[in-house]
Amino acid sequence: MPTHASRFTRLQKIIEEGFPERLEAEVRKNQSLLDNLKIKLAGATEQSDVRSFLQQIETLRNEKIDTPTIIGVVGNTGAGKSSVINAILEEERLVPTNCMRACTAVVTEMSWNTSDDENAKYRADIEFIQASDWEKDLRLSLTELIDSSGQVSKECHNPDSEAGVAYAKIKAVYPNKTNKMLASSTVEQLMNEPGVRELLGETRKIEKARPEPFYRALQHYVDSKEKTTGQKKKETGEKKSMEFWPLIKVVRIYTKADVLSTGAVIVDLPGVHDSNAARAAVAAGYMKQCTGLWIVAPITRAVDDKAAKSLLGESFKRQLKYDGIYSRVTFICSKTDDISIMEASNSLNLEEQMSEDWAKIDDIDGKIRGLKKSLKELRDSRGLYSELVNDADDEIEKWESLKDDLEDGKEVWPPSDKSKKRKRSAEPGQRAKKSKRSIADGDDSNDGSDLEDEEHDSEASEAESDPEPEKGDPLTMEAIEEKLSQLKEDKKRARKERSSLDAKSKTLNEEIDALDKEKDAIERAISAICIKGRNDYSKGAIQTDFAAGIKELDQENAQEQDETNFNPEEDIRDYEEVARSLPVFCCSARAYQQMSGRLQRDSAVPGFRSLEETEIPQLQQHCKHLTEGVRTSNCRRFLTNFSQLMNSLSLWASNDGTGIMISDAQRTAETRFLKSRLQKLEASLDKAVKDCLSDMNEALAENIFENFGDVIQQAAAQALPTARKWGAPVNKENREAGGFYWATYKALCRRNGIFTNAVGSHDLNLQLCEPIIKHLAGHWEKAFARRLPGVLQSFTRKSKGLLTAFHQEIEARSMKQGVGTAGLAMLGQQLRNYEAIFANFTAQMIEVINTLQRDANREFTPVIASKLASAYEWCAAEVGGGQFMRMKEHMTSHVSSNLDMFAESCEEVKKRLIDMCGQVAKSMASKADEVFTNMSRDYTEVISGTRVEGQMMPKWERLMRAEIAKAIEDSEMADEELEDSSQTAGLADFHEDNTKKEGSIEEDRISGDTKSKQSSPF
Repeated sequence: MPTHASRFTRLQKIIEEGFPERLEAEVRKNQSLLDNLKIKLAGATEQSDVRSFLQQIETLRNEKIDTPTIIGVVGNTGAGKSSVINAILEEERLVPTNCMRACTAVVTEMSWNTSDDENAKYRADIEFIQASDWEKDLRLSLTELIDSSGQVSKECHNPDSEAGVAYAKIKAVYPNKTNKMLASSTVEQLMNEPGVRELLGETRKIEKARPEPFYRALQHYVDSKEKTTGQKKKETGEKKSMEFWPLIKVVRIYTKADVLSTGAVIVDLPGVHDSNAARAAVAAGYMKQCTGLWIVAPITRAVDDKAAKSLLGESFKRQLKYDGIYSRVTFICSKTDDISIMEASNSLNLEEQMSEDWAKIDDIDGKIRGLKKSLKELRDSRGLYSELVNDADDEIEKWESLKDDLEDGKEVWPPSDKSKKRKRSAEPGQRAKKSKRSIADGDDSNDGSDLEDEEHDSEASEAESDPEPEKGDPLTMEAIEEKLSQLKEDKKRARKERSSLDAKSKTLNEEIDALDKEKDAIERAISAICIKGRNDYSKGAIQTDFAAGIKELDQENAQEQDETNFNPEEDIRDYEEVARSLPVFCCSARAYQQMSGRLQRDSAVPGFRSLEETEIPQLQQHCKHLTEGVRTSNCRRFLTNFSQLMNSLSLWASNDGTGIMISDAQRTAETRFLKSRLQKLEASLDKAVKDCLSDMNEALAENIFENFGDVIQQAAAQALPTARKWGAPVNKENREAGGFYWATYKALCRRNGIFTNAVGSHDLNLQLCEPIIKHLAGHWEKAFARRLPGVLQSFTRKSKGLLTAFHQEIEARSMKQGVGTAGLAMLGQQLRNYEAIFANFTAQMIEVINTLQRDANREFTPVIASKLASAYEWCAAEVGGGQFMRMKEHMTSHVSSNLDMFAESCEEVKKRLIDMCGQVAKSMASKADEVFTNMSRDYTEVISGTRVEGQMMPKWERLMRAEIAKAIEDSEMADEELEDSSQTAGLADFHEDNTKKEGSIEEDRISGDTKSKQSSPF
């Protein structure tokens, strides 16, 4: 018979081992037990203990276990993101892979498809932007498209201009509007177009059983039709259909890809500076949620351009540091099949390693050349013998014709050379016929055809000049038979020689084929060596480069914090470990797809001998591994809370009123002692929460708030020079060193200071905030990566100490008084559960803090944007001569008179962080109260729940408690059976429900047991 202790030990072992699959199986099994217990407790909700248990069961049952792991994928256009994603999803085409604007502008999310419908194996939700978002975007686009004369700008066909971007977007949605119609249209009129109005704010769904029709249906929404149908429709005069991509907010794809089965959600992020504000907000929202960030760059760029350090801008890298996800970055070098063997062998110094292979190839090439030379000689000889066979065929035909004439009684004479030549010249069709017949006899070569043409020409010339020869004596049948026999023998001998040459040619061809295969195998091995060599080099270089980028930021922050004591030779962290910890994958999506049976129409990709060499399988495993942390954490939290609940229920169910009797006075004394100690525990836990809140506020003040004064001054001092720089002359050699063109300046003002063009992304608000963000980066990281987690962990240790001291005091009293000793062992187990609950809660609060601080650290720039809003609006409205000068003057004047915006910006962030601490403290107080309440119930059940002489528990309650105990016992027995048979998935069928007994419980409860107040018969 299993014991509570054995169940506790088994569950603790599963929790400590931390295998995600086993933890999840245990969770599923125990969720079923909770459902069963809920049914059994449902009939006694008037009891406070039962209500408490039901509430715990409900809370635990609703606890979210399958939290998604968001993986953001970023990279420049042409980096191969979509191809890599398709490969890890095991699909030839699922995510659009075109380089058109439409495919790269839409945020695309891929997650596990929970549907079991065979006709919905591939699903997608296409969510369109709200009407208000499109109205803003449309108003802005029309402003940039229509010039001061009220006509469509002449720059509309320049795709890099503001007018060109606006024109492409508007024409995509309104393809049949002429320029004249657009110039005279209002925003309201365009908004009310039926095809547009019915889409805004809607979500279109796609459900398909096969990937091909799913891909085509998805392309209908996200791809540009211009390249495929625009020209055709222009020629036929057919009306163009609208494109949807400017109106799409996000595309969510659901598929049964194994890589997504454990909760990974892969998000293809085009960037947070999208020209559409709604899509930019979606991308920014995903960036905040990312558990992991994959940076994709072609391997040809990754090392040469120092992509790990320079691919992402300084502000983006600093944001990663603020968000605390620098350690969660993965680097993917794509297109590893794109390699030049000679360049790779030279640059990677592989010549010596491959010298033996190159020598083999040279030797093989020499042999092939010799064989081909011999083969050519054989073919030349074969051509001569084929000519002999053809000539013999011609002669045999002539002589057989003479024989026929002789048999008909005609006189015949030997054919002359001249007549033979004339016949050849006069009957080319017949010649071709003979040629075909000779081929059927075994001639499979056209060699010698040129020679035949030359002979044909010369013979024709001779036929014209030679005189008519004398006929001679008539032929006899014997002479004809003799001649035919001779010709047939000549033909047989020529064909035999030709067959011998064919056999020799076949042997030579087979030798050449074998040498070609041998050479191909060596070349593939050389390609593999070069690819692996470049991969190994790239991984090391990127890891070193990545660590160097972090070191630069660290030193920059350290210098700004304390320039007097800054020592560049002193490392702030272990950068070698930082380099080693960066996962780098060098992948060939094309090779993987081909070796998996896809992309069969593409040319073969050399240099890969196994799927593992493409590194796509390793990337798939890495993706699934990224989910293990959150899965393990969620399951451990659930199972710890479950273990605590089962122990509490066991304690409660085991007290059926038939235990050891004590006097009423003794029970009162024990209850009074327990109550006093519980009050002390409650006060101590409350103080621990308040101390933790105080420590959190102190950590934030010391690391962040106390630095606000300095950074505000720095930002204010640099604000005016920064604003003036915006209007400075453009520096074509170094665009960052100069100002903006007037059109870019105006585009920035129209978009509240944020704009992306061909040069890059620009954020005027961020530039003004740069001194604050840059200086605070190190302090911020210290506060949220070290100080605050330390404060919370200190709270956990203090709480554990309080719980242990309380238990030891109760245990000592119980042993001394001899009351409740039977339940002390289980209370000891509960103590471990409550300690684990605090530890899990602390980890949970650290995640909450990280989430809230990511929101807070993004609040610096919105305040600046708000303070500059009126200036942006004023500048955007300027027209006419001298407008650029007036815009620049107004902007610098406005910035100069609003320097207090930096203090307001910092104050807003401070408010967010203080609110964060308050929210965390409130959650901590709630958790502490929850633990205290459960402990109070457990200890009261053991110490004060002992039966008092002369009192008896109602029969229906005794039966209900017995059923609860039986259900828990049955589950423990099932656990042991599963353990013995090495099965961890699912829970064995529960013992059949005692429905009759449940009925009797309900009857007894309703009728009220009149004997409950009488003396016990026992």
